[in-house]
Amino acid sequence: MSQPYPPHFERPSQSPYNQYINQPNNFPPKKRRGRFWIWLAGAAIVLLLAFAASMALAYKFYTTSQKVIDGNQDKSFLETVRGVTKDNHKPLRGEDRGRINILLVGLAGKNYPGTNLTDTIIIASVNPKTWQTALLSIPRDLFVPIPGTKLSTKINALYARSEDTDASGKSGIDNLKETLTDITGQPIDYYIALDFDGFKQIIDELGGVKIQVPEDLHDERYPGPNYSYQIFDLKAGLQDLDGETALKYARTRHDKGGDFGRAYRQQQILEAARSKAYSLGTILNIPKITGLLDTLGDHLRTNIQIEEMGSFLDLVEKIDTHTTINKVLDAGKPDSVMAVSHVFLGGVRAFILIPRVGDYSEIQDISKNIFDLDALARKQKEVEDENASVAIVNESGTNGFDGKVNALFKKMGYDSKVISASHNRTIISQTLLYDLTDGLKPFSLENLSKKLPAKIVSENSMPENCKDFNLCLILGSDLTDRLNYEENSVEDLESGYDQDKIDEKSFIDLLKKGSSVKY
Repeated sequence: MSQPYPPHFERPSQSPYNQYINQPNNFPPKKRRGRFWIWLAGAAIVLLLAFAASMALAYKFYTTSQKVIDGNQDKSFLETVRGVTKDNHKPLRGEDRGRINILLVGLAGKNYPGTNLTDTIIIASVNPKTWQTALLSIPRDLFVPIPGTKLSTKINALYARSEDTDASGKSGIDNLKETLTDITGQPIDYYIALDFDGFKQIIDELGGVKIQVPEDLHDERYPGPNYSYQIFDLKAGLQDLDGETALKYARTRHDKGGDFGRAYRQQQILEAARSKAYSLGTILNIPKITGLLDTLGDHLRTNIQIEEMGSFLDLVEKIDTHTTINKVLDAGKPDSVMAVSHVFLGGVRAFILIPRVGDYSEIQDISKNIFDLDALARKQKEVEDENASVAIVNESGTNGFDGKVNALFKKMGYDSKVISASHNRTIISQTLLYDLTDGLKPFSLENLSKKLPAKIVSENSMPENCKDFNLCLILGSDLTDRLNYEENSVEDLESGYDQDKIDEKSFIDLLKKGSSVKY
């Protein structure tokens, strides 16, 4: 029989399934089929376990959101899952005006003497087009009116006032948001409130944060348990801080920066924690995310809604930390917009911070121009370059008021001097500002007229001894309620915390009650 293939060709290999062609079912034997079904079942089990793990994580987020998000109680599980995905982009509040304002609040919590005093108040503003962020720290000692009352207190007590009547603290947040809008002129779109224990646990879940400590810190009066004190030491340089150390770094104030230095450190930690949370090693680590969710449930409150969560997480992830602007409203420096004064709470002297010009105009300028603070610096430089001389005449009816205004002007960089009126004049109700330069000192004229404020008028009836000055300010009674405060020093403010004339709990109660006296 002749061969079907030439000798120099090899017979093609047959398909392994050819041997089964003549079998009735045309399938591999049962042993091979059994392996296939085992593999298929195993794959299905893996997929089911992965799905179950995803659903468990989603359900954990859902149950957590019920506790931490204001107004989320009506959301279903499916609504929660859809809302947290980044693909579900919902416009955030503030996007339409090109600025999203987020209030960040840090409070002690139930395990600390300060309870619900909000000792960290930061307004984080984000430009949703450029991803630039600005952090503005509001000092906890700022003395403000209590909304809906005729009383005033330190701003850090507004939230705590609601503790006895509203366990959620929502009305306290509403009061705080309303007051901050009055102060800054900016609406508050969102808020996030976190207590000390939550802060520590989150930092630990992140594996700590790296902080560049600018100088050695040594605090022998760091608050300890049961109103005690302990020593806190931290060396300058790059430090890897765990939750407990990070909290101490954020709270300590016994250094040359005092409470204002503390505000700067809080901003430092905030930026470091955000960067760490969005690093690939953390954000994709399911156990860490689960731990964070467990922590948030008991220690965090916010009004970021579920349907906004995906958009919000996307926003925070895109923030450009290299262009972040940091600003702390402070006192004691030439460019500070705050002054130290005091008020009596229940007979106890409490040192406070107030706007140096008596209203919030300077703070609102800073807040409005927070992404371009250089613009304010340029305006101030123009005022300084004009070197305007200012005469101050007191016709307010309050003795010594001209001296206080003169001291303020010196801090603002003006060459000012108190002079007496050349003739008897009656008390005037509105402060007047005369320009003797025919418009040659425009920046100084505008600066004073807006910040005081004062009405710009002609030279008619101006005191004779004003003629040797560029500008002449006639003080009226309209300014005495705002500027006739007794000024103290930053040292007084800092030492006031360490006075043991009254225990901390009693002082907190006095802060909650407030005062009917402005200062």
